[in-house]
Amino acid sequence: MCLNAVNDLRLCIANAIGIPLENLVRGFEVPKEEFGDFSIVMPKAGIDRNQAEQIFEAVRRCDLVWRADLRGIYLNIFLNRGLFSTRVLQYVVNDDSYGICREREPKKIVVEYVSANPIHPLHIGAARNAALGSFITRILKAFGNSVQTRFYINDVGRQTAIVALGFKLLGRVEVPSGVKPDHWIGLIYAITNTVAEIQGIKKRLGVAVGEEETKRLREELDQLVADAARLWKTAPDIFNEISEKLKGVDFEEELSKIMRGYEKGDADIVQLIREVVGACIEGFKETLQRFGAEIDIWDWESDLVWGGDVEKILEVLKKSATAHKGALALDFSSVDTAELRRRLGIPRELEIPPLILQRSDGTTLYTIRDIAYTLKKFREFNADKVINVIASEQTLPQAQLRLALYTMGHKKEAENLIHYSYEIVNVEGIKMSSRRGRIITLDEILDEAKRRVMVELEKRGNASEIIAEKMGVAAVRFYLLFVSPSRPVKFSWASVLDFERNSAPYLLYTYARTEGIFRKAREIGVELDWKKLFESMDKGFATADRRWRLVKIVAEFPDTVHKSYSELDPSILALYLLRVADEFNTWYDEEPIVIEKDEKLRASKLLLAYAINRVLNKGLQLLGIEPVEKV
Repeated sequence: MCLNAVNDLRLCIANAIGIPLENLVRGFEVPKEEFGDFSIVMPKAGIDRNQAEQIFEAVRRCDLVWRADLRGIYLNIFLNRGLFSTRVLQYVVNDDSYGICREREPKKIVVEYVSANPIHPLHIGAARNAALGSFITRILKAFGNSVQTRFYINDVGRQTAIVALGFKLLGRVEVPSGVKPDHWIGLIYAITNTVAEIQGIKKRLGVAVGEEETKRLREELDQLVADAARLWKTAPDIFNEISEKLKGVDFEEELSKIMRGYEKGDADIVQLIREVVGACIEGFKETLQRFGAEIDIWDWESDLVWGGDVEKILEVLKKSATAHKGALALDFSSVDTAELRRRLGIPRELEIPPLILQRSDGTTLYTIRDIAYTLKKFREFNADKVINVIASEQTLPQAQLRLALYTMGHKKEAENLIHYSYEIVNVEGIKMSSRRGRIITLDEILDEAKRRVMVELEKRGNASEIIAEKMGVAAVRFYLLFVSPSRPVKFSWASVLDFERNSAPYLLYTYARTEGIFRKAREIGVELDWKKLFESMDKGFATADRRWRLVKIVAEFPDTVHKSYSELDPSILALYLLRVADEFNTWYDEEPIVIEKDEKLRASKLLLAYAINRVLNKGLQLLGIEPVEKV
């Protein structure tokens, strides 16, 4: 157990009452202020009057406790403010890693995240994946785990074949000067797909049966034509060239040839796809570096196919396969039990159909390739766990993946493969479609965030490009993290860049305010030696309610970080930091700190500001946000 004031309280009470400490940790809550400072959840069966009196007397013997009351199943505890606040600040001053309790038995964990299709730039949805994945990586490492991050390059399949066909028709893979490569790849993909869809619908209109089908196809065609017009304006010559060359092409047959050729290692197709995808990945790397999301290993899906890994998986699975709708499939009905679902983390209500092993043309499905990739991740890092950060819409394939691993006898891998699910990002008034070039790219979001922050900084007389970039990135990251992963995010610039509340700029401004306090203190000759200030502080400074609330908030930091770590939920930490900032800013506006005339009280106030500074600094860094000293 880590050393901090709350754990000191737990240990004292557990020893006094005579219950296991772990029971007390699980039943320790922060009640409404009028009910106490902390509460212990008592057994639901209740306790009689004699037992209650014995517990009261035992708890009162703890030096950190002032008094205790029993309300229903809650034992509410009021603390000795002077002693507890002194203990909290003592830990902050003396413990460089305050708030972090490293694992006694750290694990080796692979985190695979982003893994966006390399056919267009990273969009706002991938940004949430990147923010979550990099947070998971940071907090796992902070607690002492060894973490490896990986990106799965999906270069096998239909979408990659579409963009490859577009470049094949053009006869060149050439990115214009000044254009980011992933943006150019995305444009060619959207043009090729949109033109092909238009041609396909026109053919279907020629054989359409009935007025209703004809109306539906015409409406779809109208939307496609509108998308085509927008794409044409972006690159008219390229659009015209692809349109003309697609006229005599059997689109589906060409895609099938490319996919079969790539899986079989056809030299020309391999060179084309690797060149196209490689250019897109270079664009990804630039964006992710800017966003603060680092990847250790980039894995090519095709390497699994060419290396024989996928074929070996297929051979094993075929032994357990049955016929399903004219194809070989893996039926999970014999192993799909409530207990297994619990162990594998599969939702009880999720209906799981058989897993198709192979298409009729002999090409493999991505879930089969994912099995080979999962085993590779466990094997190469000797991982205890593998975490896949993937949107909730992939819940079924991820469940099939774990069940397939279990069926193959890889029970350890199946039980330690975690699908970290998250919901989508909605942008008001925009329906995104990468197939038609209707996406909001992460690059555009970051550029706009920087521009808007710069405008605000100019108003405040601190127009710094470096600060604007940091704050812009921080604003986007924080907005994607402070909503629980299980809930959708509604993107709104007014909320993302609110300097007054509930945003990264607000937190950074609050942090910078604490730094400003320290600068002013130094200017008037106050030596900020925190250990010396602690020795000279007023031990009774927390009698004031606002200061006491801040002390308790600082005391909650280790528990908050641990909960955020154990649940891998950044919103827990993010919402806590907002509460810290709100309480601190209210206090800052109410009381003088640096100009406090009573030296002992000034020392206490400076120490409290230092504690808030430490909490904000560490919390922001865990979220992947770099604090700034001046805004």
